Amino acid sequence: MFKLLIGLVLSCMAHSAVVQEQLFVLEPDFLKIASSRVELTIDHVSPEGFELYGPKGTKKWLEQLGVKHSTVKSVHNHSKSFSNSGYPTFEQITSSLKSLAKKYPDIMSLESIGKTVEGRELWMVKISDNVSVDETEPEFKYISSMHGNEITGRELTQFFIKDLLEGYGKDARITSLINNTELFIMPSMNPDGSKRKRRGNANWVDLNRNFPDWTKGDANSWTKRQPETVAVMKLHTKRNFALSANFHGGAVVVNYPWDSTHDRHPLDALVRELSLRYAQENYPMRTSREFKDGVTNGADWYKLHGGMQDWSYFWHNDLQVTVELSDSKWPNYSDIKGHYEDNKESMMVFAESIHQGAGFKFKSSKTEGTVKITKLSPERKNLGSYGFSRGEFYKVLAPGKYRFEVNSAGKKTSFETNVEFGVSKANGNYTQI
Repeated sequence: MFKLLIGLVLSCMAHSAVVQEQLFVLEPDFLKIASSRVELTIDHVSPEGFELYGPKGTKKWLEQLGVKHSTVKSVHNHSKSFSNSGYPTFEQITSSLKSLAKKYPDIMSLESIGKTVEGRELWMVKISDNVSVDETEPEFKYISSMHGNEITGRELTQFFIKDLLEGYGKDARITSLINNTELFIMPSMNPDGSKRKRRGNANWVDLNRNFPDWTKGDANSWTKRQPETVAVMKLHTKRNFALSANFHGGAVVVNYPWDSTHDRHPLDALVRELSLRYAQENYPMRTSREFKDGVTNGADWYKLHGGMQDWSYFWHNDLQVTVELSDSKWPNYSDIKGHYEDNKESMMVFAESIHQGAGFKFKSSKTEGTVKITKLSPERKNLGSYGFSRGEFYKVLAPGKYRFEVNSAGKKTSFETNVEFGVSKANGNYTQI
């Protein structure tokens, strides 16, 4: 009978990332069953239950099974404008970003990396001292609000952009970061969803379940994926991001990889330390009663497939964490300033951590090949081999001494280098080859 009910209600459900219905299941023991359904999306598991998203028919299915649940009310009431709620509209954000780019043309540029389902620009801010030049410097990235109803990060990234620009040449830390780093910040990956105050994009698709998943055997292809996902995937083919964070809401914690498997990340100790570094500067996060020290392994919290976090490292060497910024996904706008104060130093410290790494560069930007990295001290460990292209490579690493063995077109070169915490070298810790 149980299998029959599933078949009757879910047989015609669409792609697993469709999130037309948003529910909260009040029976934690139902998690295992819900997780087995590829049509459904699990989020924010707690002792009280978990969020459950799915296509139309999900609520009816739960009712037929007698599972206790409630409806998550997050569909935007279009009679109440963004201006009345305090939040800026997409058009206002666009205007503000363009004004900042015009005011600070030497250190900020604004580029659309693509368009949403409904044609809105996906704005990416770049901040660096020679912003119009593609310099060989460590590349860092913040992306927010891939879930449209998780709005806090969209606002915090805008505050952070403004603080960086206004502090350049005045604040030593900010000036050093901008002079020696290429910073990329995307306030909103899902403006269509935010317009409607809902999780999915204009096609009702959950973008954080829409990336290729290596644990499922997916190819790293953008065929049949959402335009917002494709834009981010294409961006990674042009850049050399080494450290990133994507901002969400609904909890207060730093979630580190892997999300899709209980196997530990090859750099588990490092990524946990980086997560702790963010959390320790954030009082509500580090004093969390739900998450020890304000951090959690993704799969230990709950498994998800098709996430951006795992995809970014597995295919692009971009070590990424997920930061949940506020318990409320859509807090009162009057609370945003307080959330920024909680996260401002964390955002700065995490961005500065891009300089805890090492890399190399060739004279020709067309050079490609592989590099084997071995940690020599304080303990010896083979970290494996990595591909590189466009004549450069950079990787965030734990403090220590390392040997890089570079192979390009049959020509081998090796060098040793030190990685230190809290030390920023001019334009990054690169070795010229």
